[in-house]
Amino acid sequence: MNRMVIVILALTIVATGACVSKPPKKQFQRLAGEFVSPVHITKPVDQQSAVIGITVKSPTWVPNTEDRVYLVKVENERDVFDGTTLIPTSIMAPPPGGGGGGTVYVQNVPPGRYAAVAFTTSEKGFGKVREVTLFLLPKAMVKQTDTTVTAGGISFMGEYEMGPSTMVIQEKAADDVQTHYFEVFWGKPLAQVVADFQVLGTPAYFAVHSVTLTKASRDANAQEHFLASAKRDLEPSWTPVIERRRTTAK
Repeated sequence: MNRMVIVILALTIVATGACVSKPPKKQFQRLAGEFVSPVHITKPVDQQSAVIGITVKSPTWVPNTEDRVYLVKVENERDVFDGTTLIPTSIMAPPPGGGGGGTVYVQNVPPGRYAAVAFTTSEKGFGKVREVTLFLLPKAMVKQTDTTVTAGGISFMGEYEMGPSTMVIQEKAADDVQTHYFEVFWGKPLAQVVADFQVLGTPAYFAVHSVTLTKASRDANAQEHFLASAKRDLEPSWTPVIERRRTTAK
């Protein structure tokens, strides 16, 4: 009888150890690894279908990377800076000879209010692994991207040129909004991560950065350029939606 108890206890310890050795993926890992279909194969699901786009110019968006932006769903005013519901855009793969940037979209998005909070770059590592780096957008840019899209419409968040980035674990690298969205992505407060590194040793490289904004535009020229890009990138079935926006913008 005692032998049976010992065996059961031993198996329990082994099983527990196996669970401990395979912790669940962090929110950042789950989101960054999420596959989103390329924009050109997605069609409107019905007449209420809507689309949001944003143009980002960044030296990190270069050939051989796969890049996307993350939006936050804004249910009330505080969600712009303190939201939790994140939506990834389509993947954008910069073409050879590209200048470091491109336009990405969320299609068939529910009507409502959204803002951009981060973008990622993904480069092929060993085997099938892709090395993902997360760039958290500054507070001013999150506010500037605040956009409402109506049923059956297309909305433009703007065109943004990004500047230098800094690893968020460095002192005073992140503003309060970047700090909040770090926790949403990572699943742990930034202050706690920094404190852990003070015990374990600070790594030479950390895959989450705060990024700066150098230029922003949501004027008529930027919007027309966006609509031209959308007409080229999206399925032809989106053309009536794009043309309606062109007409109302005149």
